[in-house]
Amino acid sequence: MDHRHVSTAPGASAPFHFDNLWRVNASPAAVWQVLTRVEAWPQWWPGLPVAEPADDTVAPGSRAHLLVTSPIGLSLDFDIELRDIRTERFAGFTATGDLRGVGEWSLSRNGPITTIESTWCVTTTRRSIRLLRLLAARLHDSVMRAGERGLAAHLAQEPQRP
Repeated sequence: MDHRHVSTAPGASAPFHFDNLWRVNASPAAVWQVLTRVEAWPQWWPGLPVAEPADDTVAPGSRAHLLVTSPIGLSLDFDIELRDIRTERFAGFTATGDLRGVGEWSLSRNGPITTIESTWCVTTTRRSIRLLRLLAARLHDSVMRAGERGLAAHLAQEPQRP
């Protein structure tokens, strides 16, 4: 997925670049419905104990506060803002806080499977995270794999829509 790279600010790390693919047995409409209920993410996404929308809309400018915990106990406290949206196909975000940068989610369908492609390009001013740079991709992948498993299990329990 093409994306914007984030520039490094004074005191920030070099950019971290993360790409993940989630594949779930559900329609893009069903996946989209779950992904747009940010307040419910902690119910199915281990490693994401806090997801608090700042408003009730899903439109450019919508914001949410997130807390992500890694398998080794480090946490990241940041906000995301929706900057671009194409219903059931694409969402682009900016992140501020412990992470600063951009993220994108793209959905596509292949038969009964929906693929969610996630790309994040972020920096951090957190010294502990900068020191663990070599582990960052593994920690991120662990949290994301848990999210994929949680989303798949959650969708399997919900009635399917076309």
